[in-house]
Amino acid sequence: MSILHTISDRRDVGIIVGLVLVCASLSAAAQAPAGYETVLGPTPVNHVTKDLLAGEGAATAALSGNKLTVRGLFSGLKTPATDAHLMMGSGIGIVGVPVLGLNVSVATSGTLTGSFTLSTAQLAALRSGKLYIQINSQGAPAPGGNLWGWLLPEHEKAGQDEPQLGHWFLPQGDGLKASPGRRQS
Repeated sequence: MSILHTISDRRDVGIIVGLVLVCASLSAAAQAPAGYETVLGPTPVNHVTKDLLAGEGAATAALSGNKLTVRGLFSGLKTPATDAHLMMGSGIGIVGVPVLGLNVSVATSGTLTGSFTLSTAQLAALRSGKLYIQINSQGAPAPGGNLWGWLLPEHEKAGQDEPQLGHWFLPQGDGLKASPGRRQS
């Protein structure tokens, strides 16, 4: 009887150790750095800004816990950059407000960098595709800006006209669908 009791205790210890290891690995996965990226392109063009907006760029952002580190390059501005910000909007393509300042080269080509501790609201905005980078320039100052791009989860790149499966593309996409009774088409 005592041998069976010992085996049972060892199984219980094994199960407990296994559960602890699973919990530890899940906790480590939750804290693992997450990558985000964007392509920077001209902000919306209108009859006033059509001759002022030019350029392109790209940026990446690494999230570890609540610390976000941003690095990027840009080129082709018609006038030197003046400032850059992480902006928070209510969705992809919807203009927002500046929430964090980035360091940017005061030039027509250069770099942008920044490292921040994000608030709970900023973390939620990042994870739902509502944070974006905006670079302003002498010819295209704030609030309109010169270049912008939304930070989205890193993903595999597909070629032109190559569909890509997955929910990564529009993090808040489900919320953009009109209810059946409100659709116009």
